[in-house]
Amino acid sequence: MAGGFGTRLRPLSCSRPKLLFSIAGRSIIEWILHQLSENGVDEAILATNYLADMIKTHLGRAYEGISLHYSLEEKPLGTAGAIKRAERFLGNDENFLVLNGDIISSPPVKKMLQKHSSTNAIATIMLHEAEDPTHFGVADLSRSSRIRRFVEKPRLKDAPSRWINAGVYVLSSQIFGYIKPERRTSIEREVFPILASSGGLYGYKYTGEWFDIGRFEEYRRANAAILSRLSKTKPVVDPKAKVRTGAKLIPPLIIGSGSVIRENAILGPNTSVGETVLVGEECKISDSVIFDKAHLGRCTSITGSIVGEGVVIGDNVKIEAGCVIGDHVLLHDNITLKSSVTVCPHKEVHRSIRHSGMVT
Repeated sequence: MAGGFGTRLRPLSCSRPKLLFSIAGRSIIEWILHQLSENGVDEAILATNYLADMIKTHLGRAYEGISLHYSLEEKPLGTAGAIKRAERFLGNDENFLVLNGDIISSPPVKKMLQKHSSTNAIATIMLHEAEDPTHFGVADLSRSSRIRRFVEKPRLKDAPSRWINAGVYVLSSQIFGYIKPERRTSIEREVFPILASSGGLYGYKYTGEWFDIGRFEEYRRANAAILSRLSKTKPVVDPKAKVRTGAKLIPPLIIGSGSVIRENAILGPNTSVGETVLVGEECKISDSVIFDKAHLGRCTSITGSIVGEGVVIGDNVKIEAGCVIGDHVLLHDNITLKSSVTVCPHKEVHRSIRHSGMVT
């Protein structure tokens, strides 16, 4: 499912689909396909809509042994409508897997398929236990893992459990009979409740790593978690990057190809630096994501923030936690952005901003 607008990830999603956001030096869709490849998947269909050409250009027709097809929605069709539109690519008598494109996890694909087949379910939902289930679809489970009710985004007092829809489904081809073609339809709100009432909806409890990267705080958390796997004790520096004398690299940390880290800069921990980034002398960057082609002036400090592609930051700039800087922004020398400031793409900022909010 690769067609979402990523509205909660603006302004960075104004110029790229959320599947092309970088996590630990790799796009989200590449992490998803990598997991599928490791589980033996050899064919995938990407249901696309928003900025679809960017995804197709980025991935091409294959990735890590997975043959890729693209199902383009001319208009948004919702989660069920997108599945129905992709029907032409799928066999009419096989089970298939559906994944939300804004979820990072390690789905136990083979075990889910076995569970699905053993129950003769029409749909099996991967479930993850959440402290606050109110932002998600919530399952009321029987002892046999049949979902008796599926409640989308309930109030906390009305939530039947804390087991939420984790964005991975095994579906039988029978599912297509529940969805009208070319009609905007939500599988969570319109299809799953019907299946639950008829006994065709089951759950699979998943206790592994899980991130919904549709929000910036979760996006940064996912980046830090994956960085800790790849670079727990040693920074990962691309061979084509250049780190000058006296620079200090604190893992977890990844530095992309063509980037230059100048003298006495301090990078890390929990930091991802993209490709062709210039980090000036005595910069300090921690708990942050720096997109490709950013240019950071000397003595700049960035903490707990996200800096978009092609951003130019002057000297002696301080960016505090929770800031998001859109693509191709220019920040002048000697300014401070206080916590939770968001700057829209292509803006020029001449003075300090000391209250949270959006620069449009």
